[in-house]
Amino acid sequence: MKKIAILAAFALLAQAGWMDAIGDMAKQYGNVSVQKISSSNSISSTEETSAVKDALKVGIDAAIKMLGKKDGFYKNPLVRIPVPDNVKPVASALRKVGMGSYVDKFELSMNRAAEEAIPETSAILYDTIKGLSIEDAKRLIFSNRDDAITEYFKQKTGKRLLAKITPIIKKHMENEQVTHYYQVMMHYYNKSVGALGNSALLNTALGAFGKSAPKKVTEKDLTSYVANRALDGLFAMIEKREKAIRHNPAYRTTRTLRDVFATLQ
Repeated sequence: MKKIAILAAFALLAQAGWMDAIGDMAKQYGNVSVQKISSSNSISSTEETSAVKDALKVGIDAAIKMLGKKDGFYKNPLVRIPVPDNVKPVASALRKVGMGSYVDKFELSMNRAAEEAIPETSAILYDTIKGLSIEDAKRLIFSNRDDAITEYFKQKTGKRLLAKITPIIKKHMENEQVTHYYQVMMHYYNKSVGALGNSALLNTALGAFGKSAPKKVTEKDLTSYVANRALDGLFAMIEKREKAIRHNPAYRTTRTLRDVFATLQ
């Protein structure tokens, strides 16, 4: 009996050491609890990987549906594209002299361009999901961060997505005459405010475009600005859906999402 008791004690100590080791591993995976890692035994690595991909697909679908329509950006305060920071002094000055309508048209044109372009990005977005590794999937599923999957997607694909989305944004900006409305806004600013001698304010505004005439630099800089803001909006909506999937079973619209995320409750 003593021999059996001693063996049992060693077994318990060994198990305790194993749990400590698992705890150390958990810290490397972003403060994941031992309990959560243990629960992963009930689901396969394939299911975990599929769940991450499903979460991204569901988030992308929801984002495109929400943003890729009239007023999807313009009337959504979370993602609305405002006048660029360095142009805000111009916008403010024009509003003070009763010419805010020119600012409104410029701002609306940027948001309309983003709304029209977003649906065309779906194939690009879906294609970026394919390379997810099993190790990354496990870490993302059991992360304590509500936005872990979105953040991973952003870090891994953000620059490549921006490069591919920018030409699409540019096309729709041309359709919406974004550069034209910017130039009109600057024309009336220069005429009604700049003519009063406030050249410092004008230079501040033009600093957004290298302190040169809008025609020479505006199109490229504005395209970059709108493309970046459109992508930010897209990630914001994907993040919103990821949080919903993690916390609300009603948003788990695939079997894999239901099976995997149910183990985290």
